[in-house]
Amino acid sequence: MLYLKKIDVKNKGKEALYRQVAASLKTAISENRLPPGSPIPSENALCGHFNVARSVVRQALALLVDDGYILKQAGRSSVVAPRMKHRRNLQNSLSLHAQLEREGTRLQTSVVKFEEAALPAEVAAFYGDTEGLLLERVRYIDDEPISYVKTWLPKEFASLSSEDLIDQSLHRQLLVRFNREPQQGRNQIQTVPSDKMLANYLKVKKSDSLLQLQACYYDQHGLPLEWFTAWHRADRVVFDIAVDASLDNNIQVKDFQRTIK
Repeated sequence: MLYLKKIDVKNKGKEALYRQVAASLKTAISENRLPPGSPIPSENALCGHFNVARSVVRQALALLVDDGYILKQAGRSSVVAPRMKHRRNLQNSLSLHAQLEREGTRLQTSVVKFEEAALPAEVAAFYGDTEGLLLERVRYIDDEPISYVKTWLPKEFASLSSEDLIDQSLHRQLLVRFNREPQQGRNQIQTVPSDKMLANYLKVKKSDSLLQLQACYYDQHGLPLEWFTAWHRADRVVFDIAVDASLDNNIQVKDFQRTIK
Protein backbone atom coordinates (compact mmCIF):
# COMPACT_ATOMS: atom_id res chain seq x y z
CA MET A 1 0.00 0.00 0.00
CA LEU A 2 2.54 2.55 -1.14
CA TYR A 3 -0.27 5.06 -1.75
CA LEU A 4 -0.88 5.30 2.02
CA LYS A 5 1.54 7.44 3.97
CA LYS A 6 2.64 5.72 7.16
CA ILE A 7 2.37 7.34 10.57
CA ASP A 8 5.36 9.49 11.44
CA VAL A 9 6.89 8.15 14.65
CA LYS A 10 7.57 11.75 15.75
CA ASN A 11 3.84 12.51 15.68
CA LYS A 12 2.63 9.45 17.57
CA GLY A 13 2.17 11.33 20.83
CA LYS A 14 0.94 14.60 19.31
CA GLU A 15 -2.33 13.43 17.75
CA ALA A 16 -4.62 10.47 18.29
CA LEU A 17 -3.47 7.50 16.22
CA TYR A 18 -6.88 6.94 14.64
CA ARG A 19 -6.90 10.53 13.37
CA GLN A 20 -3.48 10.03 11.78
CA VAL A 21 -4.68 6.84 10.07
CA ALA A 22 -7.83 8.65 8.89
CA ALA A 23 -5.75 11.58 7.59
CA SER A 24 -3.56 9.22 5.54
CA LEU A 25 -6.62 7.59 3.97
CA LYS A 26 -8.25 11.00 3.34
CA THR A 27 -5.15 12.20 1.52
CA ALA A 28 -5.08 9.10 -0.69
CA ILE A 29 -8.77 9.59 -1.51
CA SER A 30 -8.46 13.35 -2.14
CA GLU A 31 -5.46 12.83 -4.44
CA ASN A 32 -7.33 10.09 -6.33
CA ARG A 33 -4.85 7.40 -5.34
CA LEU A 34 -7.95 5.68 -3.97
CA PRO A 35 -10.57 6.65 -6.59
CA PRO A 36 -14.36 6.53 -6.02
CA GLY A 37 -15.69 2.97 -5.90
CA SER A 38 -12.36 1.38 -5.05
CA PRO A 39 -12.32 -1.01 -2.05
CA ILE A 40 -10.77 0.06 1.23
CA PRO A 41 -7.98 -2.30 2.38
CA SER A 42 -9.01 -4.82 5.02
CA GLU A 43 -8.68 -4.03 8.72
CA ASN A 44 -5.87 -6.59 8.98
CA ALA A 45 -3.98 -4.96 6.11
CA LEU A 46 -4.38 -1.49 7.60
CA CYS A 47 -3.29 -2.71 11.06
CA GLY A 48 -0.13 -4.14 9.53
CA HIS A 49 0.57 -1.12 7.34
CA PHE A 50 0.21 1.44 10.14
CA ASN A 51 1.41 -0.86 12.94
CA VAL A 52 -1.63 -0.05 15.09
CA ALA A 53 -4.31 -2.00 16.92
CA ARG A 54 -7.57 -3.04 15.25
CA SER A 55 -9.51 -0.63 17.51
CA VAL A 56 -7.49 2.28 16.07
CA VAL A 57 -8.29 1.25 12.50
CA ARG A 58 -11.99 0.85 13.31
CA GLN A 59 -12.11 4.35 14.83
CA ALA A 60 -10.39 5.77 11.74
CA LEU A 61 -12.81 4.06 9.35
CA ALA A 62 -15.81 5.19 11.41
CA LEU A 63 -14.56 8.78 11.18
CA LEU A 64 -14.22 8.50 7.39
CA VAL A 65 -17.74 7.10 7.13
CA ASP A 66 -19.09 10.01 9.19
CA ASP A 67 -17.19 12.50 7.01
CA GLY A 68 -18.59 10.97 3.81
CA TYR A 69 -15.32 9.58 2.43
CA ILE A 70 -16.25 5.90 2.74
CA LEU A 71 -19.41 3.88 2.14
CA LYS A 72 -20.04 0.82 4.33
CA GLN A 73 -21.58 -2.15 2.56
CA ALA A 74 -23.21 -4.98 4.46
CA GLY A 75 -21.35 -8.24 3.88
CA ARG A 76 -18.84 -6.60 1.54
CA SER A 77 -15.73 -4.44 1.71
CA SER A 78 -16.20 -0.74 2.34
CA VAL A 79 -15.53 1.44 -0.72
CA VAL A 80 -14.53 5.01 -1.44
CA ALA A 81 -17.70 7.11 -1.68
CA PRO A 82 -18.67 8.90 -4.92
CA ARG A 83 -17.50 12.50 -4.83
CA MET A 84 -20.00 15.30 -4.73
CA LYS A 85 -19.50 17.69 -7.63
CA HIS A 86 -20.00 21.40 -7.12
CA ARG A 87 -22.01 23.15 -9.79
CA ARG A 88 -21.09 26.49 -11.37
CA ASN A 89 -23.67 28.39 -13.42
CA LEU A 90 -21.91 30.13 -16.30
CA GLN A 91 -24.89 32.18 -17.41
CA ASN A 92 -24.60 34.86 -14.79
CA SER A 93 -21.76 37.04 -13.56
CA LEU A 94 -21.81 35.68 -10.01
CA SER A 95 -18.40 34.52 -8.83
CA LEU A 96 -17.79 30.93 -7.78
CA HIS A 97 -17.50 32.25 -4.23
CA ALA A 98 -20.96 33.86 -4.38
CA GLN A 99 -22.62 30.85 -6.00
CA LEU A 100 -21.27 28.40 -3.44
CA GLU A 101 -22.10 30.78 -0.61
CA ARG A 102 -25.75 30.75 -1.73
CA GLU A 103 -25.70 26.96 -1.42
CA GLY A 104 -24.26 27.16 2.08
CA THR A 105 -20.83 25.88 0.97
CA ARG A 106 -17.77 27.68 2.30
CA LEU A 107 -15.06 28.36 -0.28
CA GLN A 108 -11.53 28.79 1.04
CA THR A 109 -8.91 30.79 -0.86
CA SER A 110 -5.14 30.96 -0.63
CA VAL A 111 -3.21 33.62 -2.54
CA VAL A 112 -0.20 32.28 -4.44
CA LYS A 113 0.89 35.68 -5.76
CA PHE A 114 -0.40 39.22 -6.19
CA GLU A 115 1.97 41.59 -7.95
CA GLU A 116 2.40 44.20 -10.66
CA ALA A 117 3.08 42.62 -14.04
CA ALA A 118 3.23 43.27 -17.78
CA LEU A 119 -0.05 42.18 -19.39
CA PRO A 120 -0.10 39.54 -22.15
CA ALA A 121 -1.00 40.98 -25.55
CA GLU A 122 -4.63 39.76 -25.53
CA VAL A 123 -5.23 41.09 -22.02
CA ALA A 124 -3.46 44.38 -22.81
CA ALA A 125 -5.83 44.88 -25.76
CA PHE A 126 -8.80 44.27 -23.44
CA TYR A 127 -7.66 46.86 -20.88
CA GLY A 128 -6.04 49.28 -23.31
CA ASP A 129 -2.87 49.21 -21.20
CA THR A 130 0.34 47.19 -21.08
CA GLU A 131 0.74 47.15 -17.29
CA GLY A 132 -1.57 45.71 -14.66
CA LEU A 133 -1.83 43.31 -11.73
CA LEU A 134 -1.46 39.53 -11.66
CA LEU A 135 -3.39 37.60 -9.02
CA GLU A 136 -3.06 33.82 -8.65
CA ARG A 137 -5.16 31.87 -6.19
CA VAL A 138 -6.09 28.32 -5.20
CA ARG A 139 -9.71 27.67 -4.18
CA TYR A 140 -10.60 24.91 -1.71
CA ILE A 141 -13.67 23.24 -0.27
CA ASP A 142 -13.15 21.37 3.00
CA ASP A 143 -9.39 21.85 2.54
CA GLU A 144 -9.48 20.04 -0.82
CA PRO A 145 -8.31 22.08 -3.85
CA ILE A 146 -10.93 22.44 -6.59
CA SER A 147 -9.54 25.21 -8.82
CA TYR A 148 -6.52 27.35 -9.64
CA VAL A 149 -7.29 30.88 -10.86
CA LYS A 150 -5.02 33.33 -12.68
CA THR A 151 -6.57 36.82 -12.82
CA TRP A 152 -5.34 39.93 -14.61
CA LEU A 153 -6.62 43.19 -13.12
CA PRO A 154 -6.23 46.87 -14.05
CA LYS A 155 -3.64 48.75 -12.03
CA GLU A 156 -6.24 51.01 -10.37
CA PHE A 157 -6.85 48.08 -7.99
CA ALA A 158 -3.26 48.21 -6.71
CA SER A 159 -4.42 49.23 -3.21
CA LEU A 160 -5.71 45.68 -2.69
CA SER A 161 -3.42 43.30 -0.83
CA SER A 162 -3.05 39.54 -0.63
CA GLU A 163 -4.48 39.67 2.90
CA ASP A 164 -7.68 41.25 1.54
CA LEU A 165 -8.28 38.19 -0.64
CA ILE A 166 -7.48 35.25 1.64
CA ASP A 167 -10.77 33.33 1.99
CA GLN A 168 -12.54 36.34 0.48
CA SER A 169 -14.46 37.06 -2.74
CA LEU A 170 -12.60 39.25 -5.24
CA HIS A 171 -15.89 40.56 -6.63
CA ARG A 172 -17.05 41.57 -3.16
CA GLN A 173 -13.81 43.44 -2.57
CA LEU A 174 -14.13 45.26 -5.90
CA LEU A 175 -17.70 46.30 -5.03
CA VAL A 176 -16.97 47.42 -1.47
CA ARG A 177 -13.65 49.12 -2.17
CA PHE A 178 -14.20 50.53 -5.67
CA ASN A 179 -17.97 50.38 -6.27
CA ARG A 180 -17.46 48.24 -9.36
CA GLU A 181 -19.10 44.91 -10.15
CA PRO A 182 -19.27 42.61 -13.19
CA GLN A 183 -22.29 43.06 -15.44
CA GLN A 184 -21.54 41.39 -18.75
CA GLY A 185 -18.77 39.49 -20.44
CA ARG A 186 -17.71 36.33 -22.18
CA ASN A 187 -17.01 32.80 -20.93
CA GLN A 188 -15.03 30.23 -22.91
CA ILE A 189 -14.80 26.60 -21.80
CA GLN A 190 -12.48 23.84 -22.88
CA THR A 191 -10.86 20.72 -21.52
CA VAL A 192 -7.09 20.87 -21.11
CA PRO A 193 -4.45 18.52 -19.65
CA SER A 194 -2.93 19.46 -16.32
CA ASP A 195 0.69 20.58 -16.38
CA LYS A 196 3.16 19.95 -13.56
CA MET A 197 2.38 23.21 -11.72
CA LEU A 198 -1.40 22.75 -11.81
CA ALA A 199 -1.09 19.08 -10.86
CA ASN A 200 0.91 20.08 -7.80
CA TYR A 201 -1.58 22.72 -6.62
CA LEU A 202 -4.73 20.76 -7.45
CA LYS A 203 -3.47 17.39 -6.20
CA VAL A 204 -4.10 15.58 -9.47
CA LYS A 205 -1.87 13.64 -11.83
CA LYS A 206 0.03 15.42 -14.57
CA SER A 207 -1.99 15.25 -17.81
CA ASP A 208 -5.28 14.65 -15.94
CA SER A 209 -8.10 16.54 -17.66
CA LEU A 210 -9.11 19.90 -16.19
CA LEU A 211 -12.06 22.14 -17.03
CA GLN A 212 -10.62 25.47 -18.14
CA LEU A 213 -12.78 28.58 -17.94
CA GLN A 214 -11.46 31.79 -19.50
CA ALA A 215 -13.53 34.92 -18.99
CA CYS A 216 -13.45 38.67 -19.38
CA TYR A 217 -15.99 40.92 -17.68
CA TYR A 218 -17.11 44.53 -17.95
CA ASP A 219 -18.52 46.47 -15.02
CA GLN A 220 -21.76 48.44 -14.64
CA HIS A 221 -20.16 51.43 -16.39
CA GLY A 222 -19.05 49.40 -19.44
CA LEU A 223 -15.41 49.48 -18.34
CA PRO A 224 -13.13 46.40 -18.48
CA LEU A 225 -13.03 44.92 -14.98
CA GLU A 226 -11.50 41.45 -14.93
CA TRP A 227 -9.79 38.87 -17.14
CA PHE A 228 -9.15 35.44 -15.72
CA THR A 229 -8.40 31.82 -16.52
CA ALA A 230 -9.52 29.19 -14.01
CA TRP A 231 -8.62 25.51 -14.10
CA HIS A 232 -11.11 23.28 -12.27
CA ARG A 233 -10.79 19.67 -11.23
CA ALA A 234 -13.14 17.74 -13.50
CA ASP A 235 -13.95 15.30 -10.70
CA ARG A 236 -15.11 18.10 -8.37
CA VAL A 237 -16.79 20.76 -10.53
CA VAL A 238 -19.60 20.75 -13.09
CA PHE A 239 -20.44 23.70 -15.36
CA ASP A 240 -24.17 24.37 -15.83
CA ILE A 241 -25.46 26.09 -18.98
CA ALA A 242 -29.22 26.48 -19.45
CA VAL A 243 -30.86 26.18 -22.86
CA ASP A 244 -33.91 28.19 -23.90
CA ALA A 245 -35.48 27.20 -27.25
CA SER A 246 -37.56 30.38 -27.25
CA LEU A 247 -34.48 32.49 -27.90
CA ASP A 248 -33.66 33.48 -31.48
CA ASN A 249 -30.90 31.20 -32.71
CA ASN A 250 -29.58 34.04 -34.87
CA ILE A 251 -28.77 36.32 -31.93
CA GLN A 252 -25.34 37.77 -32.56
CA VAL A 253 -22.77 37.52 -29.79
CA LYS A 254 -21.60 40.96 -28.72
CA ASP A 255 -18.08 41.98 -29.57
CA PHE A 256 -16.54 42.17 -26.13
CA GLN A 257 -13.25 43.38 -27.54
CA ARG A 258 -14.81 46.70 -28.47
CA THR A 259 -12.95 49.90 -27.72
CA ILE A 260 -14.04 51.55 -24.49
CA LYS A 261 -14.21 55.31 -24.90
